[in-house]
Amino acid sequence: MSRKLRFPAAAALVVLAACSTPPSPPPTSSASPSPFNGTDTAWIQLMIPMNEQLLPALSLAPPALAPFAAELKVSHEQELVRLKRLRDRAGLPDENVHAGHQMPGLVSEVDLAGLRLDPSGLPAKLREHLAQGALLARGEQDSGADQETRDLAASIATARAEQTSRLGAVSP
Repeated sequence: MSRKLRFPAAAALVVLAACSTPPSPPPTSSASPSPFNGTDTAWIQLMIPMNEQLLPALSLAPPALAPFAAELKVSHEQELVRLKRLRDRAGLPDENVHAGHQMPGLVSEVDLAGLRLDPSGLPAKLREHLAQGALLARGEQDSGADQETRDLAASIATARAEQTSRLGAVSP
């Protein structure tokens, strides 16, 4: 084959090879879009420490409040199971992003130390916790995207309303 003929033949092979190979599809994301929005993740990440940090305070309840505190403990532990399942499903870290924060309804180490010295402040702390939990749950219901998270928020909002009413009956 002459040199003049070799180059066009090689070029034709390259062109034909390119034409016969189907183009590779554009890359696709293997992960499906998250059903969680910012409200969902913020709510989950706040409700977990709110519930966890309340538990030690419940053990300080004076005798008249002890049965109610025991019921709160059970309900908050049950909520924690569901909240942590949602946290895991959302792929959120297993860390308290609110550690050290002072927020309404969040029992801090300072609050806990004060309650150890004088547990008579527990009913007020419980009222604050229950009211804030209800407020946050309504926010999740209004603005959350994940249906399971919104359903849990609805359940918690109802529970907090009932618990607030019961607290008023046992500790006016």
